[in-house]
Amino acid sequence: MWSPNARDLGGLPTRYGGLTRQRALFRSECLDNLDDAGRAEFDSVEAGLVLDLRSDVELRRPHPLDGHPSYRRIPWIDPAAEATRDPAAEPRLVDVYCNSLSRNSAHLSKIFQAVADAPADRPVVVHCHSGKDRTGQLAALLLELAGVPREVIADDYAVSEVRLGRQDGPEYSRTRPETILGSLDHLDHQLGGVRAYLAGLGLTEPQIHRLATRLVPVDVRAVVFDFDGLLMDTETTMVESWRAEWAHHGLELDLAEFWPGHGGDITEDRYELLAAAVGSGFDRAASHARRTAHRDAMHQELHFRPGIQDWLRTARELGLQVAIASSSARPWVRGHLERVDAVDLFDHVVTGDEVETHKPDPAIYELALQRLGVRGDEAIAVEDTAHGVAAAQAAGMFAVAVPNPFVAPGAVAAADLVLGSADELLLSELLLSTASPRPTTATDGFGGPPIGRPSDHRKR
Repeated sequence: MWSPNARDLGGLPTRYGGLTRQRALFRSECLDNLDDAGRAEFDSVEAGLVLDLRSDVELRRPHPLDGHPSYRRIPWIDPAAEATRDPAAEPRLVDVYCNSLSRNSAHLSKIFQAVADAPADRPVVVHCHSGKDRTGQLAALLLELAGVPREVIADDYAVSEVRLGRQDGPEYSRTRPETILGSLDHLDHQLGGVRAYLAGLGLTEPQIHRLATRLVPVDVRAVVFDFDGLLMDTETTMVESWRAEWAHHGLELDLAEFWPGHGGDITEDRYELLAAAVGSGFDRAASHARRTAHRDAMHQELHFRPGIQDWLRTARELGLQVAIASSSARPWVRGHLERVDAVDLFDHVVTGDEVETHKPDPAIYELALQRLGVRGDEAIAVEDTAHGVAAAQAAGMFAVAVPNPFVAPGAVAAADLVLGSADELLLSELLLSTASPRPTTATDGFGGPPIGRPSDHRKR
């Protein structure tokens, strides 16, 4: 590398199952003393942004890239805030780090926004003087956002004192793992976690997503939702309407054989079962009118399931296409969307009356992908049942399961990711999960909290 403490932050493991992207983000000490070979190696990186975190008082000479369009200097330290600092209240380096996150927030906002808005197809190089404290803390926050395990973040941080030859120096010259780990713990417990912290600095969700995807490759271009039981809990209203109708005849509905193993309409089969239980006096027309009136009354209060509207909003903010792929008929799906004024939230609505087969056959997803103009590996499917998950995966899509109240999480275990509810995970974090090469369960049980630190997943 071009200087002793310079390194690529690519190739590190993440909780999403992959590795951080190579040649996307470099950390370094200052570039003032590069020899000809070092400068040639640095130039070969072709950075889109070289971000200098040093303060005015540290500048001994013009930066080698001063005047170059890729160079920006945004001091980490806010002089006005620094004037109020009480060094006695910060006896350890970790105390300086923790307080710095709040004290210098005005400058840190500009720093993170600069990285977020840098050209996505060219590397970013960040440096301060020695490349260990300000650069180390910035690198740690970006790696935390990318899902790199904290012990790996601490290992990367600790390398600096070795490369700089400071293993035997005073604490302020060292890079002990406990220093950066203490800073990250402070980020969790006092500042709400990395995403909440960045949002508090004024970064938008798309900017935070761009920071994460600089290091975690995401190729998703579209999100496709099932409808019944997923976008809206029409499964519960349907079950309750049938349960009420059975009770009207003095009978109890048995759900054991109620659910089909496919996404098709079995309404008539259900009426036949009820008719057989009631006997010769059964009036199918009256039963249907009574049941649907009860169901439609419940629908007047029905809206999107928790978290879904936030996912739809985020998808739009991130420039993703959004579609529905439902086995139900078009009038049913559009009727619900029109009722909540949500038709325009979707680029395409693909329904069961447009294909000859039902889920788990992938035909409906294949048609949705065709209309979206994307490949299966460029889209996420969000489903609530096993046959929906199977259909999406057969179409080559990353399948997320958010089971409806009548589906046990074990039934959708084949999904690439299982959630108890859409509000357990930000869509921007869900997109990072597509980098995982193997199925992941994000809950510890149906409706339970996500696995991992609360700050990793919880929306704030």
